[in-house]
Amino acid sequence: MTHSVDMKYEYYPETNIGGGPAGAAYACTVAGSADQLTPVSLPYNEDQTMPFIEYLQEALEAPGQAISTKTTMTTGIKYLDGKLVQHMQNGTWLDWALGIAPAEGGAGTVPKTFLLQWTNGLATYTSYGCYIKKYTLSGEPNKALKETIEFGHYKTEEEGPAFDAAWYDASTAVANFEDVGSTTITIEGNAITTLNSFELRIENEYSEGPHAGSYYHKYPYLMKRNVEIDMEFETDVYDEALDAIFATEAAVTTLTIVFTPLGKANFQADMMKVKNEATNFNIIPEKGIKKWKTTFEIGGVGAFTTP
Repeated sequence: MTHSVDMKYEYYPETNIGGGPAGAAYACTVAGSADQLTPVSLPYNEDQTMPFIEYLQEALEAPGQAISTKTTMTTGIKYLDGKLVQHMQNGTWLDWALGIAPAEGGAGTVPKTFLLQWTNGLATYTSYGCYIKKYTLSGEPNKALKETIEFGHYKTEEEGPAFDAAWYDASTAVANFEDVGSTTITIEGNAITTLNSFELRIENEYSEGPHAGSYYHKYPYLMKRNVEIDMEFETDVYDEALDAIFATEAAVTTLTIVFTPLGKANFQADMMKVKNEATNFNIIPEKGIKKWKTTFEIGGVGAFTTP
């Protein structure tokens, strides 16, 4: 039995995909010491999933073999994605998922990646060329913000130096729901005074799969990015300017949504629209205050910043 206290992980922002610290692309240069590794944000107390690879080994049968006999051959490789669930302590992972910092080249380019060194309590592994597929940030009253990072990788090997004594950041305050919109939240300039809950989802789609001449997954080119924001909020029922956002008009209405701040980072999304069949604008509540519940999606040339 291995206790979770023996399991830990740290990361390193790679310069070149799969290169490790200062390595050429796909060189898989292992970290020289713990000094090169960066402690992760404070993890949520739930399962964490490390990236891994599983060789596909097929038990083959052929004419002429004896009964109860098979020949096992390696025929391919299966990638198991990683998933980290942590408290938001900075804007690092939000910026990374949006391609803001480190800056990416946009569609058709290889993503900016990181190395993840981890141990399952039995052995130490290094996963190279990790790239974010999906980032989710969610919050509700009286709770810390939850940051979920789902990512692919290029290659995982059993190697790596000793970890830092403090492998996660316990000194920085975590973002709580009260940190959201402490200055302002606006939808197309209309102030939202009471936010009940939110969820921001960023999905990055890549070309994927092993290429000829290699089992391993090289060149995951960025194909597209989708961003959605779920919000549940209250506002003045007589605010006609806000009501126009939900109006049934043929003319396309695109919106700018601003969170100042969104936990540990300011966030602005331009050219968003109300997602079809994802709002309760036509619901009159049984009794009490109307709570708007809406999903926004990209409605034009989406632009996202964390000013």
